[in-house]
Amino acid sequence: MDMTAMCDMAFLLLTFFILTAKMKTPEVVQVDIPASVSDKKIQEQGLLKITVSKEGAVFFSLSEASTRKDLIERVNELKKLNLTEKDKIAFANTEMFGLPFNQMKGFFSMPASKREKYPQQGIPIDSANNELKVWIKEAKGVNNRLIIAIKGDKESDYEKYSGVVSTLQDLNLNKFSLITSLQAKPKDE
Repeated sequence: MDMTAMCDMAFLLLTFFILTAKMKTPEVVQVDIPASVSDKKIQEQGLLKITVSKEGAVFFSLSEASTRKDLIERVNELKKLNLTEKDKIAFANTEMFGLPFNQMKGFFSMPASKREKYPQQGIPIDSANNELKVWIKEAKGVNNRLIIAIKGDKESDYEKYSGVVSTLQDLNLNKFSLITSLQAKPKDE
């Protein structure tokens, strides 16, 4: 039996899956999420994710580059960041970040290799300077259908979670998800 056609088909399928697969971008911060018994999955499209690191730093991410591009246009104009078009493109290509407004210009003018190694300190969420509130408000202004999710390290301080939730409540956004890992459901006795 001639297997030439079968080999061709296998390599065509392999090539198709390699070319169409979306590579997972490396995250700025590693988070060890808590476990829960919920098996509900959050859709990846239209996701606004707020990440709280073990140290309590807050990071912001949007799933679509087009939404990030529109967002940085609005924030650049609102906060007068003076970002160049190249800086805006760099922002649109960055899925997750955690910087105060005053560091944005310098960060996005760096080459990509330096940005990957730059230690981001997190977005301020204190009562005197809540920059996360601006990011969320402007992101919802760009796309009102964004799904909000909070992903936090299981060992981070509760006050940071509380600050993120308070920020969402201040914006009247009371529907959000918590990202957890799945553990086995408890057995009924």
